Amino acid sequence: MKNILTVLLLTIFSLAKAQSVSDYKYITVPRKFADFDKNNYKLDAHLKMHLRKKNYEIVVEGVTEKPTDLKNNPCLAAKANIESMKSTFKNKLKVVFTDCNENLISEYEGISSIKEFDKGYQEALAIAMAKAPMQNAKEVPNTVQQEQPVTTTTNTTTTITNEQPVIVSVSENKIYSLNGQKYEVATLSQGSFIFMNRETAQIVAQFYPSSQKNVYHVTVISPKGNYQTIGFVSENEISIDYQTADKTWTKTTYTK
Repeated sequence: MKNILTVLLLTIFSLAKAQSVSDYKYITVPRKFADFDKNNYKLDAHLKMHLRKKNYEIVVEGVTEKPTDLKNNPCLAAKANIESMKSTFKNKLKVVFTDCNENLISEYEGISSIKEFDKGYQEALAIAMAKAPMQNAKEVPNTVQQEQPVTTTTNTTTTITNEQPVIVSVSENKIYSLNGQKYEVATLSQGSFIFMNRETAQIVAQFYPSSQKNVYHVTVISPKGNYQTIGFVSENEISIDYQTADKTWTKTTYTK
């Protein structure tokens, strides 16, 4: 009875703490995603890359070794999955994070207008992962894994340290500031990039290259409705022409 109470208390305690994927140090990535079984468009490699940029430690499902603390408690890792979503003429997906008991932790959607499946899904993944928080596992969740009497096999995981990074989607982040807030750039394919709030992980705008150097077509992401405008990029500044309440335009500049 004492052991049962201990397990219940640990489970309740961990569920109260681990409310975000950022509470987890380790992320388990499967070798295949069910929705992309025939062609994964290198999404597994891209997901690992995005997770590493958020300071998560990657473990791969199905191998024989894993870190000691994870071996002692498999629930120290959250599991990532990529699911395809229906969207007309666009590539749309979501990244889903669950705990060791298959409870939903977080999910993030991304959508791309690129028609090619490989580049489109890769850009959608980058947009989705731009919304995910940085790893912040100050105290690691201690969820106790529930026994599954029907299941007789278990998967093991290991940290991967020798993989080559994929040089396609996101480049090193560049930090800009405005009124005490910090913003960062996540570079996508074909010269486009996401501009987002570093603290909240909210996307501010998406930039697409135009025919003129340093001038971009911009989609501003607003709770009141997204809209199209223009933006300017120089060595140390990013500027966006924002629409005001009275339907006029004002230029806002973010600096390094």
